[in-house]
Amino acid sequence: MLAELGHFALLLIVVTGFGQAVLFSPLWLRSSIRATLQGRPTVLAATGPNGISPELNGSGPVSAPLPFDSQISRPGHYLVLPAGLLLMAIVAQAALLHAFIVSDFSLPIVANVSHSSTPLLFRIGAAFTPDGGAMILWLLAASLVNVVLAMQLFGAGQSTYGQDDDRTLFYNAMSVLGLLVGVLGLATLIDADPFLRVAVAPLDGRGMNPQSQDVLRVLREPFLYLGLAGLMVIYALTLSGLLGRKFDRRIAETLRFWVIASWVALGAAIAINAYRSYSQQAWGNWWYWDTAENSLLLPWLLTTALVHCRAVLEKTETLKGWTAFLGLSALAVGWFGVYLTRSDLFGPLNETLMKPNDSIALLVGFCAIFAGSYYLFWRRGDELGEPRPFELLSRESSMFINSVMLALIAAVVLIGTIYPLVLRWLDGENITVGGPFYVEVLVPIVVPLLFLMGFAPTLRWRQDEMWLIGRRMKLAAILSIIIVLFVSIRFIDLSPAPLIGIGLAGWILTASLSDLWARLWRQPDHGESKYRNLQLLGPRYLSMTLAHIGLAVMLAGGAASSVWEEQVVVSARAGQSIQAGPYNLQYEGVALLAGENYATRQATFILYRHALPVTELFPEIRYYPIRGVETREAGIWHGRDGDLHVSIGDRGDDGGRVVSVRFLPMMPWVWAGMILMLTGGTISILTRIFLRFQKNGVPAS
Repeated sequence: MLAELGHFALLLIVVTGFGQAVLFSPLWLRSSIRATLQGRPTVLAATGPNGISPELNGSGPVSAPLPFDSQISRPGHYLVLPAGLLLMAIVAQAALLHAFIVSDFSLPIVANVSHSSTPLLFRIGAAFTPDGGAMILWLLAASLVNVVLAMQLFGAGQSTYGQDDDRTLFYNAMSVLGLLVGVLGLATLIDADPFLRVAVAPLDGRGMNPQSQDVLRVLREPFLYLGLAGLMVIYALTLSGLLGRKFDRRIAETLRFWVIASWVALGAAIAINAYRSYSQQAWGNWWYWDTAENSLLLPWLLTTALVHCRAVLEKTETLKGWTAFLGLSALAVGWFGVYLTRSDLFGPLNETLMKPNDSIALLVGFCAIFAGSYYLFWRRGDELGEPRPFELLSRESSMFINSVMLALIAAVVLIGTIYPLVLRWLDGENITVGGPFYVEVLVPIVVPLLFLMGFAPTLRWRQDEMWLIGRRMKLAAILSIIIVLFVSIRFIDLSPAPLIGIGLAGWILTASLSDLWARLWRQPDHGESKYRNLQLLGPRYLSMTLAHIGLAVMLAGGAASSVWEEQVVVSARAGQSIQAGPYNLQYEGVALLAGENYATRQATFILYRHALPVTELFPEIRYYPIRGVETREAGIWHGRDGDLHVSIGDRGDDGGRVVSVRFLPMMPWVWAGMILMLTGGTISILTRIFLRFQKNGVPAS
């Protein structure tokens, strides 16, 4: 019964989404229906300021009804549809989760990816991984941001959205967002309706894919679809500005929260996925360049470019056309990435041809929506000119060049992702595009991008002077040169590629720290202490600096770990010691254990450092009988010297157990850098929320 309720809620989501698109559209508001609605007396129009009828108060009847724009601007009117959408999305998601929790195998989606022996946590996670389940989660995230956007625009509307142009922006954005929700709901119903039942339910399910039976996989999905939902808001606001012929600082201010929030959510999904790849044996390193990972990276790269261009638009009202293009394209590549990961296009060609309807509605919706939006962008191109030009040596110029380079990186990743597909469909040849291709092609773009990143925060708006730039950057240049010389002398046989990476990491780090130092201690005194300068810098500058420092730390850790990695592969027997870096591992043997839905061969290693025991590691080989699949789980120790990565294999010819040990120095810097970058974005979001609460008189607590 709950599945039928969820199915009905999904149908209502489609109807309500398209209803919001129609009711908030300017075509509806300006039609004759609007005049009809204005002629009808309403409860709001028939009451006085205290909620008492004028007739009951003795002041006579109301002579004119309240205008429709005023009616829809009140919380009781404009929140009805968004709140209804959110409620129905919660019902649909709860119904699907209930079906997985109770193992309702009459639903094919449950029978295909779950089993009665699957642990409860992974049964819940399985509800997010299939096609229909992922789409329901996306709809829930989209409905949530739909309500938040309505509340944001209404809160701003009480003071600044009083003009007709501002109200038009509000109506257009809500209309576009409703259209997107309706299209996604319709695609879910057509492509992979998760609530369809079968006449005869199987006795049990096929079981969950063992590689998906991972806590990190469960955590990644909400962040991914929250990020995509944020991109939907960015798209709606961008298209609204194009429809209203007003793409200016007001749009940039409204976009600020959504751009940063989407960047943080997508970045969190990338960080979780990277650590998941790192912790799984034989998955490459911490980035594998497969379709799923590239589908995460593409929207994040364009959102990163949008972060910088949006700041330029807000500050100087320039880069209007480029900012609008990025606002549309970020969702386009995210939507297309979802389609690629959902479809079977990268499977065997004969199986792909046998499934012509796979995700076809999602693809048709993608083509229709973005063909129309790019056509509108082309028509409005002449109106997005630069009213105030800027010089080549300026912050606007550097941020624009950085954003173009990020877009080029995204283009390379997109080409590398779809090129095997195109080649296979042309001549049937199967190829794989891996890390060497991306490294060779991206290095000429990434190196100048990182070099320019050190300059950008120190440049002045509009125009700067070369001698002033050299004066501000001399400390950073000297320190980065010292770092490169020290590393090259200490490791004379070091190849140029990692040396360049370490040098660029030192350049970004020293440039960010020297600029922070100059702003804190070289500015005039403010107040009682020079530490007052820290407050005057503001959260935007601090979050930007923290994100740049995090990128430098991550780059240094990635370059160093690739250079100084040590790998030892031995055939070990119980009691044997293995040396890797500053650590010594003592192999204790393998025990056969039973998990909840798998059997495992678990090895035990005692980890020593300087002859002192540190911890125990338990790498495993798991066998899942439902699917008949083996997986290998590594044991990882995050130490101050680096990461120790231990995995086991089958028995060797000599009767010993094959043990692979990798010591990656400075690998914790990679994870610390990612955390610093996300922390910088989170600070910006929380500060924005706090300032909004403070402005509206809501206590910060």
